[in-house]
Amino acid sequence: MTAQSPDDQVTSAFDDVDYPAYTMGRAAEMLGVTPEFLRSLDAAGLLTPDRSAGGHRRYSRTELALAARVRELLDSGLTVLVAACRIVELERDLAAAQRSADGDGTP
Repeated sequence: MTAQSPDDQVTSAFDDVDYPAYTMGRAAEMLGVTPEFLRSLDAAGLLTPDRSAGGHRRYSRTELALAARVRELLDSGLTVLVAACRIVELERDLAAAQRSADGDGTP
């Protein structure tokens, strides 16, 4: 196996959607949110940003996409009740899919 050149490593990092490239400030700016919003998603367990040597959060494009989706849902008027109902629906759908995959045709 050959070692990657520094240029190949940089290109690989640019192509990697999970590479933690964005600081909290830059991520918040890109998403049009506050750093507190990103911290709240971290506290809720949705995002798990990497940390720099100094302890600063670093976000990947994958995490930014998740944060953007949450912001979109909140901006669309999603309420706690609507969110809870959607979670229950998705849990029911997942259980049905798992039963179907296990060969139990029970809905």
